[in-house]
Amino acid sequence: MAPVFQKFLVVFALPLADRWVQHQEKKILNEGRELSEWEVDWAHDVGVMDVSRVRIAIVPEVPTPGSAPLQFLAKLVGLSMKASGMALGHGIYVEAINATNPSLIVHELVHVAQYERLGGIRNFLREYLIQCLRDGYWDAFLEREARELALKYARPPER
Repeated sequence: MAPVFQKFLVVFALPLADRWVQHQEKKILNEGRELSEWEVDWAHDVGVMDVSRVRIAIVPEVPTPGSAPLQFLAKLVGLSMKASGMALGHGIYVEAINATNPSLIVHELVHVAQYERLGGIRNFLREYLIQCLRDGYWDAFLEREARELALKYARPPER
């Protein structure tokens, strides 16, 4: 994808994505639960600085942005519209069927640490969008980092 087109997409999508993420984070922080003792340890392990702010909302289905421009952008960069979990600032949505999956929770905690490390929602989203547009979702550094750090928390398959 041409760099000029990438820049246009980021400039166009960033305010929409930022508004949606801030709204969802606020909702999770108000309605979500605190981290368990294990989750606090995991959060420290992956570099979350303000662990006390993190909340998890267990939901039947992880919400996705409803606006057409954001759905188009998600498809363009290879994001699935059916997520098992999603970190939004210090808030994390986890699909109920995956609520006991440590590697999923750790993966999302890594994203929380990335939000903090990059200086908040807008800065994280800018970097995340650029990486996904440039490298593709699976090869974006922020996604690779989250997958790699979550690997040690993966459970063996049930028999």
